Amino acid sequence: MLGWIKGFLQKFFPNLFKRFNGWLLAFITPLIAPFFEFITKLFRKVALFLLIVAAIGTAIVVFAKAVESVVGRIATEMAPADLIVFGQMFLPSNLAQGITILLFARLHSLVFMWVHRLTEKFIHT
Repeated sequence: MLGWIKGFLQKFFPNLFKRFNGWLLAFITPLIAPFFEFITKLFRKVALFLLIVAAIGTAIVVFAKAVESVVGRIATEMAPADLIVFGQMFLPSNLAQGITILLFARLHSLVFMWVHRLTEKFIHT
């Protein structure tokens, strides 16, 4: 009797897991494609949003550097040297950061509008 039970169990479990493997594969395979499609669409939208924000931030920094170089050049070319030396005492050492902060504060609504419009455009495509 024990030999029969042992033989039955030796055949039953491999057959059970072989059929279970086929059933599991047939159950999961249709779910894989929509899952990966969702993940790729999500990462595409997130990447586009981050790319747009980075591009706008880079444009603000470049604009601040351009304003700083133009203002620095005007101050040194159009004023006498002794006035420039005297005026430099009142200028902060972090002029680029100050200009960047002022530009960001001034253009905040414009940047938000750009980001909002562009992300809506790309998200709905």
